[in-house]
Amino acid sequence: MKTVNLSKESLSVDELLTMAREKSVLLVSADGTTYFLEEADDFDREVAVLGNSDRFLKKRSKEKSVVSIEELAEELSEKMHKPMQPTRSAAKPRRVPSARKKRSPRRD
Repeated sequence: MKTVNLSKESLSVDELLTMAREKSVLLVSADGTTYFLEEADDFDREVAVLGNSDRFLKKRSKEKSVVSIEELAEELSEKMHKPMQPTRSAAKPRRVPSARKKRSPRRD
């Protein structure tokens, strides 16, 4: 990572972008505020798009965000105590055909 103190260096936006193509750049403004500059990948773009999507944000806001430990324990307890459905093999075993050939009766 490259750190650029903007109170000491005066770089153009193009120069900063060129640096960001090589590696991440930490910009420090004259008042000490810091900014992080790096090339965006597909994930970064997706986050930006979804963050600006009203439909996505409305859907997310309706989701329950926190589950108490008690609710989790109750849900797991219910799942653990449900009777299991027998599988086919437990209910009625399948017949496996014999590998032996049937012999015809002997003729003398």
